[in-house]
Amino acid sequence: MQIESFKNIDKELIRKGFSFLIIRVIGLFAAYGFVYIIAKKFGADSYGLVSLSFMLFILIGILGRLGLDIHLVKFYSQRDNSSQSGMLYKVLLKAVVFSTVISTLTYLLRFEIANHLFKKPELADYIIWVAYAIPFWTVVLVCAGYLRGRKQNNWFAFLNNPGRFIFSVLMLIILLGFVDHPMVAIKAHFYGVGILALLALIKAVISFDRISFVSQDNSWKFLKEAFPMMISSTTLVLLGWLDTFVLGIYESSKTVGIYDLSLRIAILTSFVLQAINSILAPKLANSYLNKDMDTFNKLISASTKLNFFLTLIIVLAIILLNDLIFGFFGEEFKSGKNLLIILCLGQLVNSISGPVAVILQMTGYQKNYQNIVLFALLLNIVLNFTLTPIYGAVGAAIATVISMSSWNLLGALTIKKKLKINSFYIPFK
Repeated sequence: MQIESFKNIDKELIRKGFSFLIIRVIGLFAAYGFVYIIAKKFGADSYGLVSLSFMLFILIGILGRLGLDIHLVKFYSQRDNSSQSGMLYKVLLKAVVFSTVISTLTYLLRFEIANHLFKKPELADYIIWVAYAIPFWTVVLVCAGYLRGRKQNNWFAFLNNPGRFIFSVLMLIILLGFVDHPMVAIKAHFYGVGILALLALIKAVISFDRISFVSQDNSWKFLKEAFPMMISSTTLVLLGWLDTFVLGIYESSKTVGIYDLSLRIAILTSFVLQAINSILAPKLANSYLNKDMDTFNKLISASTKLNFFLTLIIVLAIILLNDLIFGFFGEEFKSGKNLLIILCLGQLVNSISGPVAVILQMTGYQKNYQNIVLFALLLNIVLNFTLTPIYGAVGAAIATVISMSSWNLLGALTIKKKLKINSFYIPFK
């Protein structure tokens, strides 16, 4: 197998990663357009309820796809499996059935969640539309995982998040012409996810030369192999949303809204890593399976260095322009300045560790990764329930940064121990 030079690898990561980034930026404008309309028209309090709804949507929805979206990347990145349409259809059906069960339970428990857990009775009506959207979101992400494995990275980029907000903001604009109520936001989100699910399914089906429901591999065994990835994915999503969850218990909807906007702005810094990882995952899987460790090492080195410097530039820009950014959404959001700084610095620390999640999951160490994120989740739970009641949103931000940084650093140390590879990038060394 011909080994690519470091220079060529670096250029490809930049070229294809840039394409991914452009798609995400388009989606970003749609997402912030969605946030802008809600914040300007209905205020931080209503936006806080929408944020809590999205948190429940993501947390509950992660269970529905059973880790299949990640496992499908490994499966379809191997050329011999590229024509096995039957595997995708079988596991997709299982995921839809399971997510529908979860959706039904969410609907039935909406009053308990709204009244007893968050003590926000008005949230119950929002949860109805969250439950409706979950099975459709499962279809989107399972199909996106398959397309990622087939190296259709632009489609993966579009389906994984931007498409959801592009269609949601379009539906929101349409519905606001008929209804002037905060609930219209979560309804628009449901319709947007439904449209995206249909598009994802059509794209997945037509990407095969022929339709067949027969698979050479056992789909139940495939499901079992994906389970550790579901645990890791669920834990990772909990890490990202636990702060909002705990804030929803202890603080007002307005505080939740301000925190969520701060977090959304800080997440801009993670787009670089997502862009690089979209290209990196199937390449790492292929080079590792083919024992091409020279290419494997160069991919990691190039991606980590590129990620750090681009993240640094974005962090500096956000911190310098934070007052202008918050002011765009409304004066009441400017109190999130300190939250934004804390969250951005945490993202910068994470960028030094390298793409630890992708490396461990694409090299068969998903159980090690699972244990790392479980530890980080436990740390996050302890810190959030300790710091948030005392320090409010600032406590939640600190808890999140510490726990997220811990799993990145522990992941890098595990890679060093298991694979004898240094995924760290030490700046200016």
